[in-house]
Formats: sequence, structure tokens, C-alpha cells
Amino acid sequence: MATASRTATKNVHEASIGWRNIGCLAAQLSCDSAALAAAATLAAAAHAKVSITQLLPMPVDAANAWALSMDPIIAERHERIRSEARQQADDLRHRLASYTVPGDIATLEAVFEEPAGLAAMAARRTDLAVIGRPSGSVTDAAYTHALFAGLLLNSGRPVLVVPEGSKVTLPIQHAVVAWTDSPEAVRAMHDALPLLLNAATVDVIAIDPPATPLESTAHAGEAAADLLRAHGAQVNVHRIRGEGRATSRVLLDYCRNAKAGLLVAGGYGHPRWREWTVGGTTRELFFETTLPTFFSH
Repeated sequence: MATASRTATKNVHEASIGWRNIGCLAAQLSCDSAALAAAATLAAAAHAKVSITQLLPMPVDAANAWALSMDPIIAERHERIRSEARQQADDLRHRLASYTVPGDIATLEAVFEEPAGLAAMAARRTDLAVIGRPSGSVTDAAYTHALFAGLLLNSGRPVLVVPEGSKVTLPIQHAVVAWTDSPEAVRAMHDALPLLLNAATVDVIAIDPPATPLESTAHAGEAAADLLRAHGAQVNVHRIRGEGRATSRVLLDYCRNAKAGLLVAGGYGHPRWREWTVGGTTRELFFETTLPTFFSH
């Protein structure tokens, strides 16, 4: 009877891994390798393919009422970008083959469209979008943040951010879910089920949780944990006092001390203008996280 129960649980977990197409954004930056490695790892576990979107922001010619053709200098820059992209595409194909997972590469030139808009459009054709975040350049990090925001807000897909130097190791030994009673947090937890159900342990973390009509402060996060347990996950709940510290710092400190391999969080729960002008947890997590972080909006 116990054997049958374990077999049933295993089958539920395998059935829950419903991803069949893992999107990977190649932004022509050093962090692309981390994103591809993570996408390939997930694709291998889910028997999925990897769809790589190679995004090329193309400079545009300045408006000139007398010009009848593109400035030759701009045309040369376009060709140089395309040439470098072809070399990168060959490298990506070689790397993808080394991971022994199926996949393809689509090259999108952003000329008169926002790169983030094209990235989101491509991500809509996948189950999950994976993007790397560079560690050495503030300019590159700002660019990838703009792409990340576009993906999260406009693709309708969850986004896995992989900081350069980190990696996804499956099965995840210790996952952390940042819990608030919000649509974004609920969606993130649900979207991450394929990973959470196969994690050894999952911690649901509630920071300074307020009371709600359905849950007291003393029991915050229990309903979310019960839902995960009903699916078969091994879950613990921790309620933490922020003591005036930024929520992002509390979460990341906890993840570091717990040696977590994945953080799951809702993204952009506040209006976008507020996040961009005065900052917010999503923005801070993107720039400060050192472990793979799974976002949904």
C-alpha cells in the first residue's frame, strides 16, 4: 500500500511538469550562457525544447528630410551587428547541442519596436521565459532589467532570472516562496509548481504579514502552505519581522542563510510607475538576487 502511494505521488509530480517549451532570451551579453544553461537544465527535466530568442537592438538613422536612403554608417553598423549575431547563433547552437536537448533559434531585429516588446511577443509562444542578469556592468544590468520588465508585464508568462555565476540544479534541495496575500504571489507559487513539487523542502516566508479576513497574522501563509502540501510538497512556514529592513534584503538574507537554490516571488504588485520611480521589491530583487529567482505577475 505504501509503495502504491509513493508511486501515485511520483506520477502526480511527473504529470505536473507540463512545460514543453522553455524560452531563453539571448541579449548578446555575457549572462546569456547562464540563461541557456538554466533553460537547458529545465528542458531536460521536463522533456521540453528550448526556444532561443536572439534579440538585436538596431540603431536607427536620424530623421533627415533630404535623405533618400539610410546613412551608410548606420548600414555598416547594422551589418556588423548581424555578423556578430550570426557568430553568436553558431555558438548557441553548439552549446545547445552539448546539452542534448532539442531547440531552435529565432533572431529578431528591433528597429522601430522596443526590444522588450519583441521579447515579450516571443515569450508568449513558450511556457516559461528565462533571462540572465549580468554581474559586471551597470549599463548591461539596466538593459536586462528593461527586458525583464517587458517580459514580466507583457508576456503573460513567468520569468526565471538567472544571475551570472549562478545555476539551476535539479532537483532543487531548498526552495523559498515569498508569500503575500496578493494575486501576484499566488500566481508565482502556482506557476512554479513544476519546480516546487520536486524540491526536497519548500519554505513559505511571510514578512510582517498583516491580518486578513481569512487569516490572522499568527497564521499567515498557512493556507498557501496547505495548498502546496495538498499537491505533495514538503513545506514549512516562517513568519519574519522585517524590523524596518527592505523586504528584498530580508528575503535574500534568508535565502543565503538557508542555502536556498530557488526564490519564488510575485512581481510588480505595485503600479509600474511607482516601481520605476521610487523603487520596489521586484526591482530590488532583480538587481540584488544571487540565486535563480522565479517571478510571475
